[in-house]
Amino acid sequence: MSLFIRHPAPLALAAACLMFLPATDAEAQRRRSQAAEATEVTVQNRANATLQYLYVTPVGEVSWGDDRLGSDTVARNRSHSFTVEAGQCRHDLRAVYEGGREETRFGLDLCNRPEVALNGRTQTSNTDLQRQGPVALYVVRNRSGNTLQVLKLVAPNGEESEDVLGAAVIENGQTFTGRLRRSAGCTYDVVATFDGAGERRVAGRNLCTSREVVFAAEADAPAGQARRGQGGDRERTAPTTGEPLSFVVQNRGAVPIQYLYIRPRGTSAWGEDRLGSDTIAARGSFQVSMPRRGCEYDVRVRFDNDREEVRNAVNLCETTEFVVNGPAVVAGRGDRKQRPTERAAQPAISQIVVVNEGDRPIESLFISSSKVSSWGDDMLNPEVRIQPGARFSARVERDDQCNYDLRIVYQGGREERRMRQNLCQRQEIAFGGANAFRIDGGGPDNGRRIVFTNNGRGDVREVYLTPVSDTHWGDDRLGSELMPRRFRLELRLPTEAGCRWDLKVVYEGGQSVEKRDQDLCAAPEMPIGRAGRPGQVASTGTGFYINDTGHVLTNHHVIDGCATVAIARPGGQRVPLRLIGADEGADLAVLVQANTTSAPLRLRNGAGVNVRGGEKVVLVGYPARSQLGGVNVTEGIVSGLRGALGDQSRFQYTAPTQPGNSGGPVLDASGLVVGVVVSQIDKISGERTAQNINFGIKLDLVRSFLAANNVTATEAEAGATLPTSDILQNADQSVVPLDCLE
Repeated sequence: MSLFIRHPAPLALAAACLMFLPATDAEAQRRRSQAAEATEVTVQNRANATLQYLYVTPVGEVSWGDDRLGSDTVARNRSHSFTVEAGQCRHDLRAVYEGGREETRFGLDLCNRPEVALNGRTQTSNTDLQRQGPVALYVVRNRSGNTLQVLKLVAPNGEESEDVLGAAVIENGQTFTGRLRRSAGCTYDVVATFDGAGERRVAGRNLCTSREVVFAAEADAPAGQARRGQGGDRERTAPTTGEPLSFVVQNRGAVPIQYLYIRPRGTSAWGEDRLGSDTIAARGSFQVSMPRRGCEYDVRVRFDNDREEVRNAVNLCETTEFVVNGPAVVAGRGDRKQRPTERAAQPAISQIVVVNEGDRPIESLFISSSKVSSWGDDMLNPEVRIQPGARFSARVERDDQCNYDLRIVYQGGREERRMRQNLCQRQEIAFGGANAFRIDGGGPDNGRRIVFTNNGRGDVREVYLTPVSDTHWGDDRLGSELMPRRFRLELRLPTEAGCRWDLKVVYEGGQSVEKRDQDLCAAPEMPIGRAGRPGQVASTGTGFYINDTGHVLTNHHVIDGCATVAIARPGGQRVPLRLIGADEGADLAVLVQANTTSAPLRLRNGAGVNVRGGEKVVLVGYPARSQLGGVNVTEGIVSGLRGALGDQSRFQYTAPTQPGNSGGPVLDASGLVVGVVVSQIDKISGERTAQNINFGIKLDLVRSFLAANNVTATEAEAGATLPTSDILQNADQSVVPLDCLE
């Protein structure tokens, strides 16, 4: 069994008295109930590594206690349950993963929330270290290059604690969060023994105020750290020059930082890379702790695209945040887009946070490369939900490019997608809210904010923005992302670059537009969507009459972004329709034709209202109208009663479906409507190419949508089976081709 601080140190013998405020009768009853029985706690491992040690202790205890896993480990996406003592609710948690990485959580209320999901990345923060109470927290960071085997605290009177690591060690590059009781005193010598490198000591450290102890590489060891040689003789360095330097490097650019070098001012050697195996993602940060050798330093960073930035004579004693603007705010260079290249030594892992800004829990999450046709596995366990307002961290293995597709399913079956997202540069992807339609292009926090909106129907592929004085277009501000319709690109530009900028936009398909000498101070928001010619057909689809008062039902995506939606009549005549209501999540829209008496299709009702697996279905619509011209009919069967990813608002059928069928009716064997054509499958959960997998919207959702828009459809019970030719003939005047006009 693995142990961690099994025995309270002799230095922490004083007891603390806990004071409680008067409670209501209900609160007192709740506490008595909690004290009556122990609580079973479940820990879920959502990290990308095996959990090897787990320590859980009440917040007032100085010892981390025993390893809760014993001889077991917890693999990724597995869980482990244990029991906490009766009457104890608030606990601190420390987890150690394969490789020695530490994760900590503090002040967990395990009585009210007995489930804890670990992500492998939540580490002790400055806020955690400043927590008040009888138990103080401190952090030991091992940057020595060797494994730290033994860690002891020595009081001013010479009394030495046992090894606070117990049976554990601190691997190079890892951390350990320790605990001590304030009432026993805070000032100690921190003594560390390293594998093959002897003993080192940090003398006279007040761990209640200076809460981080860093053991750097031997050449970088600060004054005040002593080393005991293998023969036992103690060699002391010069007196300490003060506390170690600690500051945060903030990457405000759109390109990750791969290397970080810091040298004292006046020295010639840059030394080792301070990041080690880490990188600083775009808009990310990195905590640096290093020995103090004066205050003025030179700082050099190298980005993922091999550009470098060097800043000399930086006063790191007065700096809590060192901000790097990065290539996103460098004046344009080069005449074509430069994409980041992968390095053999770069970890092929991207960390991505999914934010639920919607009003329903997210039940499923799929992330896969834009190059493949498979969605892969659901990244959420069946018992895990991303609640409204919550965030979920995922680790994605990168291939030789950075574009990924994301798909989420809300509770109830509604889904959203984000296609071609650059996960090498983006840290967060939002669903369901305003940020879901925003691309952060980065730039200095105090820079001038400029917003570009895609108000056209097509995607924007590249955006170039440079001062008018620059002779080159520079880098694509979108990187490798696409900017879909309605998305916003928000940039912060350096004020010293002035107001006059040149803009170049490249659309999907290669068409480009240049706008020279734009005054971005006068116009901080600018539409950049591809402009169409008024009256030009942007896309086509299918609709059908649902009553004799001219109401036409179709998909939301058929009418989305159209200046006008019209029925296309033979000979080029178009009959405009007026939009009554639309629902993007349901992908339904209802329009009306004025002054008409239509021949409607009827929705199936009665005992057989729901589609049944294996029953015959017929599609009537206008696919590929520019090539096929007229109405088209196909037939198949209902092959599934749910849509993709278990969507209960959809069903699956095998009748061939093509672009242009969208919005058309799915008819049963008697010619009644049992659904609305919505989509073909694009990416599937599997390795083989999908065939004859198409989806329709169930009538339950159609009826709810129509009722919400005060529209009544004609209905009838199923009748005799008809030949497909008769179904087509009966539906020919009720199914109409739709044009989306710009």
